[in-house]
Amino acid sequence: MISELSDRYDTGRIEGWVLYDAGCSFCTGLLGKVEGSLRAAGFRPEALQAAWVRERLKLPEDMLLAEMRVLTREGRVLGGADAVVYLAGELVKGVHPWWACLLWLASKIPFGMPLMRSSYRWVAARRYCRRGACGAATSAIAQKD
Repeated sequence: MISELSDRYDTGRIEGWVLYDAGCSFCTGLLGKVEGSLRAAGFRPEALQAAWVRERLKLPEDMLLAEMRVLTREGRVLGGADAVVYLAGELVKGVHPWWACLLWLASKIPFGMPLMRSSYRWVAARRYCRRGACGAATSAIAQKD
């Protein structure tokens, strides 16, 4: 199945896909800032809402859109802060953006990953909020806290 997905892209090597919520302006804005680095490292963005992604992940809607994910060329699926750190580690190997180096290093210090996971869940639960006006977080990721 992964090779079939690779055929959708005719340029460059594919190391994996960055799966994001295309209905989230925060998510698409952030992706716009890092997309060049991701593509240079062989990662292709794809909306979580895409039919092939829904079929591959087989998650209920609230879980599907709860966090960004990375689908590796080998078929592994990572989510949330673990996906972010995985991407940072891959970028450090080749493209070397400063922010990826910082994220990767932060994940290696004691309590780094638990803090990153908690921070990711907090931001993800509030990503639709605007100017401090936000109702109760209802996403599946918020319920993990």
